[in-house]
Amino acid sequence: MKPEELIELFLKFENDHKMFKLKMKNVYIWHYIRFNVFYEISNIYGTAKALTEITIKKRAGNLKWENFLKKVFSCNQFLAQPRDVLIIPHERKFYDTKGYYKCIYTDLLDKFITNSHYILDKKSMEGEYAAQKSKNILYFDLETFKQVKGLNYKYISVTKAEMNELLFEPIEQYFNININWELRNKVSNLLNYYLNKRKYLIKYYNYMLHKIKPKIIIMVVSYSFDRMILCEIAKKRKIPVVELQHGMIGPMHIAYNFYRKMKLPSFPDYLFTFGQFEKNKARFPIAEDRIVSVGYPELEKNSRLYKKKKNTKKVILFISQGEEKIAKYTEIVAQNLDSQRYHIIFQLHPKEYFDWRRKLGKYLNYPNIEIIGDYKHTVHESLAQADWVIGNFSTVLYEAQMYDAKVAVLKFGLYSNMKYLYDYEKALLIESPEQLLNEIENNTFEPNKKVKVFEIDSLEKMQNNINKIIKVHQIKKVGQI
Repeated sequence: MKPEELIELFLKFENDHKMFKLKMKNVYIWHYIRFNVFYEISNIYGTAKALTEITIKKRAGNLKWENFLKKVFSCNQFLAQPRDVLIIPHERKFYDTKGYYKCIYTDLLDKFITNSHYILDKKSMEGEYAAQKSKNILYFDLETFKQVKGLNYKYISVTKAEMNELLFEPIEQYFNININWELRNKVSNLLNYYLNKRKYLIKYYNYMLHKIKPKIIIMVVSYSFDRMILCEIAKKRKIPVVELQHGMIGPMHIAYNFYRKMKLPSFPDYLFTFGQFEKNKARFPIAEDRIVSVGYPELEKNSRLYKKKKNTKKVILFISQGEEKIAKYTEIVAQNLDSQRYHIIFQLHPKEYFDWRRKLGKYLNYPNIEIIGDYKHTVHESLAQADWVIGNFSTVLYEAQMYDAKVAVLKFGLYSNMKYLYDYEKALLIESPEQLLNEIENNTFEPNKKVKVFEIDSLEKMQNNINKIIKVHQIKKVGQI
């Protein structure tokens, strides 16, 4: 089954079986686990994304003593005061300067907006609080909160019989698959973990929102479990929630595709997107007027900051996503292009930084291939140098539109997420290594520059829309008194 057929079947399944009405332990549980369930079904069909299989290893933290002092004093969640905006950044941080890190989706917004605000920051994906320059950070610390408040809720769990009857058996019948006991236990354990953590998160977010009293919440990655709970609490408190687009949104991203419009407490009220095109790329549960095109500040800044160097060689940039096929293409290009005329960069995904050699190393052992993979080098530096940018379904292929580079989409897997690019002749669709080599060497492709992908003046648009949303919802609150 093709990936696009599977996601269509999945959306129809959850609509036919009214999965968003499914309750376990008196909790609507489907939205919490649908991303994971879809991935597991995709894995059975062999269409799962490679990067979801990669394990992230912890790296050494920076400025640990300073982080400890911040946790006790300036970033102490218990010392929070009322502020207008609460920002929830991405857990993944990139190197900024002098040992500091930043969230590339919220850093510039933090510096630009005039509203008083906090950034409620969790530990990074590597298990440390990332050292940052911002003076507006609070450290999210659920464990300390539980200890200080003396919370110890009774453990609850869903029975195997419930899981089989309400979840696994309907899925097996609908998709004509077999879910083994190992997978059943994996999903059951995840749901039980969520149900128990949910009780503490509800208490925590109610406490934080009571202290901060934000008029709006801005978040990245709304489909992580913690953020879903925050959305639910915010809706009950009538605080609007906005998600900032952080990556590829398309018809294949299950987190943004639903069978129909619906009121979903765990989904944001608004979505700030990179451009106008995003409105029609996915089947969002929210109304179209809640999807606002604002742009991507970090990309806009970097496209102006990084200037193409006068290279004596053409630079071919491959964007990795954990897929061996991309590495194989890179190997073939390295073997066949003249190293005196071409330089190849293989840009790792952050999830691959610590483990790429195990799966991809055998394809990349060539002197004319430069591997880039650490938090001190952003992909924007590579994009600025590239003459060609080659990948499969990465958001970077869209970001390349802000730079002077030609884009090639490799036709396999989830390549159809890039349909807009090759349909509008902003990228080439590549079916074989031979075709790719021919296109690079002949260099006759001229991308269509008439169609705009990203909005500009992004920070100004974010500020204006934040103020507008606050005003609209404050009026609604007054009207309800």
